[in-house]
Amino acid sequence: MGIFSFLNRDQELEDFDLTPSQPVTEEPPPGLPELCREMPIEILESSGRVLNTGLITSRSGTELTMGRHPGGLSFKVCEPGSTVFIRGCDNKMTQFYLRATVVESSRILMRLTDIEPEVHENQRDAFRLAVNVPISIYYYNDERFERPEKCTLVDISTGGCCFMSEYLHGEGEVLRLKIKLEDYVAMDFVGEVIRVVECGPNEFRCGILFAQLKKEEIDTLTKTLFNIQLGNRREHSRSEGGHW
Repeated sequence: MGIFSFLNRDQELEDFDLTPSQPVTEEPPPGLPELCREMPIEILESSGRVLNTGLITSRSGTELTMGRHPGGLSFKVCEPGSTVFIRGCDNKMTQFYLRATVVESSRILMRLTDIEPEVHENQRDAFRLAVNVPISIYYYNDERFERPEKCTLVDISTGGCCFMSEYLHGEGEVLRLKIKLEDYVAMDFVGEVIRVVECGPNEFRCGILFAQLKKEEIDTLTKTLFNIQLGNRREHSRSEGGHW
């Protein structure tokens, strides 16, 4: 390569703007939330089962592409043309639930189109955060929290949670739970055991359905769960007369 080629290449580099481009804010279509890059979302099947969890990598109009979380494992592949549902939380920490059609699905991305709002009233299908933290549970009549049973919280949503215990609890049993997630304020819940699975010797996985939460409690817990997923550390104070 001659010297003039190098000079021309240097000129091209000078003409090229190396300043990081600012994200272009595109107004969402009417009825849709603002979906931004790096926003965490879940893709669900019509049955409510979570298919994939990842981050929005691009969005235009009623289309978006989802990629994996850093360090995340491969996606489950979905048939193009399938109807799926998108669950997440916008920048104002308001939950959204959308319907979409799969255009492309591979081990590393999902591309969706025809996104539209979906009416979703099933409280138990709220965003569920996988965790692995110690918690204390109590029998319902232990109102002073004097006899704790140490368990491990597996996941939690605004509708309920799942924990591992070395003791067998019966379906229909009502329990009190004290849950502290990272450096957020500890939470007290009352819940009913709706499912028990034996996982091994002295190891039982229990599904809990929370007593109905107030709207402000649902909103605050939702913000906490999404902040934890995003790595934020906002401490929310207790609401008056609630679980917080």
